Amino acid sequence: MIPKTLYNKRKGEYYETDPHQIEAYEHLVGNPRAALFLGMSLSKTVVSLSYLYDMTYEEAAILKTLVIAPDKVARITWPDELETWGHLEGVNYSVVAGTAKQRKKALEAEAEIYIVGVDNLTWLIGQYITKKSGKYVGKLPYDCIVLDELSLFKSRDSQRFKALRRAIKTVDYRIGMTGTPSPNGYVDLWAEIVLLDDGDRLGDTFGKFVDKYFTTRGNGMIVYEYIPRPGAPKVIAHKLRDIALTMQTRDYLVLPELHTDDIELDLDPFDREIYDTLEEEYVLDFLDGNEVTVKTAADLTNKLLQISSGAIYEEQKYDDKGKKLPRVWHEVNTVKIDALRDLLETYPKESFIVVYQFKHEVDRIRAAFPFARELRKGKKTVEDFRDWNAGRIRLLLIHPAGAGHGLNLQFGGRRMVWFTTTWNLEHYQQTVARLLRRGQSKEIYIHRLIIKGTRDLRVRRRLASKDSNQTFLLNEIKDLRNKYL
Repeated sequence: MIPKTLYNKRKGEYYETDPHQIEAYEHLVGNPRAALFLGMSLSKTVVSLSYLYDMTYEEAAILKTLVIAPDKVARITWPDELETWGHLEGVNYSVVAGTAKQRKKALEAEAEIYIVGVDNLTWLIGQYITKKSGKYVGKLPYDCIVLDELSLFKSRDSQRFKALRRAIKTVDYRIGMTGTPSPNGYVDLWAEIVLLDDGDRLGDTFGKFVDKYFTTRGNGMIVYEYIPRPGAPKVIAHKLRDIALTMQTRDYLVLPELHTDDIELDLDPFDREIYDTLEEEYVLDFLDGNEVTVKTAADLTNKLLQISSGAIYEEQKYDDKGKKLPRVWHEVNTVKIDALRDLLETYPKESFIVVYQFKHEVDRIRAAFPFARELRKGKKTVEDFRDWNAGRIRLLLIHPAGAGHGLNLQFGGRRMVWFTTTWNLEHYQQTVARLLRRGQSKEIYIHRLIIKGTRDLRVRRRLASKDSNQTFLLNEIKDLRNKYL
């Protein structure tokens, strides 16, 4: 049983276990294959570790567990949680990271919990399951698999999903955790849930799932949009009511107030002409003779967002051996750089996280503000993480796909600037939650730099629409659990 009080060894303090933590723990106990759709800061990690501790040391039902998490979360967050809480004292764990030789050594180490970053998952599976004579042979040596950020597996076409679906069938205990189960629509749910229940609830193939619950829009075999049939969202929620426990952060925690500050900016007439020319003519000529051409609507949107950001890439070029050359970009305006400078000057004693989408944004921001630091990879991530929380970084640059999950950045500041806002609701919500979480003592300010009359506005509208759909799903599952369970 999860303790009534949790002892934080690092701080030497006791915390009373919250009712929602007990409810989540009991959900795992009652469901060997379970989904925790818990909002950010609702203690998914410590709850699942408490369950694993009891099932390993008290019940002896689980001897070995594999935790699969975003790479930075695997290297930082899970080890940190294991070393923090007193009731987890003595758990043997091994982080499978580093070079191939280091990873193999980590797999061979004696441990109850093995923690691997999602980028190394297919490699790990390949150590146990191989293809011979057209068939896959072997099995994983784990009794339980924990998918920390189940949404990382929502793409049914990804190699990680395909490899894990083959491998997970012999694993009895499965836990999938995320605060954003359907960030881009209900269609995301099939791949996530089939990894937990082998297709019992939403069907064993994606085609069956789509045929039953959606109509589609597309061109031939290419599908652009999956449109839920009337009543489908309620039926899907009903199917998931037993396996999924849903909790939204605002219903369980009192967190600092969140302020979203949309800073709307204007392009001058010359810069507006550049934007309009590309939007209307699908081609943009530079003075040096190079040009940017657009082939698809998606490509057009991407390039228009780049112009709003302040720079645009030339077409990808290759050397005579077919190797990609470094991308060349052209600065077309400094509107967002100037807006960022205004923010830094307005709040001279505060630190900022700046979220970027394009690599040229990093180059331009660091040129304008030499003290800016981009969150690095590998072992350097830990150093940057600690420096930020210690107040030693004034301007931290992060990409939402790489730093959006699991990192506790609430101690280093309270202001976040979206230089270019992402379309991806999951990345957006998870990144904001790096600041808006337990331990944050100040009100949070999210500054979004938006150029008037550009695709920036379309991104903002799309995020709001996706958030509404996901919130409906979470509320519907919660209501159905209360009614039937």
